Amino acid sequence: MVTIPENLSLLHLGEEELRVKSVALIEASEDMSLHVSMIETCMDMLQYVRTNTPDMSEDQVIVALIGASVFNSMASALKLLLGGYYQSSGLQIRYIMESGWLLDYLRTDPKLVQEWKMTPEDKRQSMFRPGKIRDKLDRRDGFTGRKREAHYKRLCVLCGHPTFAGFAMLRPEPNADAHMGPLLVPDLLEGCIQELVMVSITAWQAFMMFFPPKTLSDRKARVAYLEKQNDWFVRVYGKSAEHTALAELQKLIAQIEGSA
Repeated sequence: MVTIPENLSLLHLGEEELRVKSVALIEASEDMSLHVSMIETCMDMLQYVRTNTPDMSEDQVIVALIGASVFNSMASALKLLLGGYYQSSGLQIRYIMESGWLLDYLRTDPKLVQEWKMTPEDKRQSMFRPGKIRDKLDRRDGFTGRKREAHYKRLCVLCGHPTFAGFAMLRPEPNADAHMGPLLVPDLLEGCIQELVMVSITAWQAFMMFFPPKTLSDRKARVAYLEKQNDWFVRVYGKSAEHTALAELQKLIAQIEGSA
């Protein structure tokens, strides 16, 4: 019988010990606790849609598969940042960012979902590469500040490519030597959580556009999400999110329950 090498078992033990300490830091911070709760809500909604949407169209099945990969990356990013692997967590965060932009782009034209699926790999980069997608989204939304590009490049430099600047994600202190294995750096922990919650919300918002609520349960789940998102916006930005969809859903639920 072949056993797992002792060093790998010890490494895992260190990761689990750091997870306990990271959770304690999060629970002691109202802001980080709110962010983590919002991330969990996005994951819960992705799961809700996949398990409560019977008779999906072919396009919806494709989008649901993207949603599954996003869910797994959210879970992986959380596990990695709690275990002290901030740079590796950032790589998952970048994947969620790219997937969210892809979903947002695919919903601009009904033909794009099948086109994305059928495009061979040698042409995919020219047609659906992240840079091209974000430029089209910026033009669609009238954004001129290129904030999407700046955000993407920041994650590439720190987490996505081997760069000297990226070694900052491995240092217990700014001028310290890089650390091999898990480490606990409160500022990096909080920074990764802030990045993860933003890309999680963006990905879920794009995903849900492909699955309009149909049942009373769907509408109640959507209302619960929008109320949670609104609380998050108030706390983070000092103002409420758009109320139109929430108000319409609340009114419709009241009408349905009143006629039951």
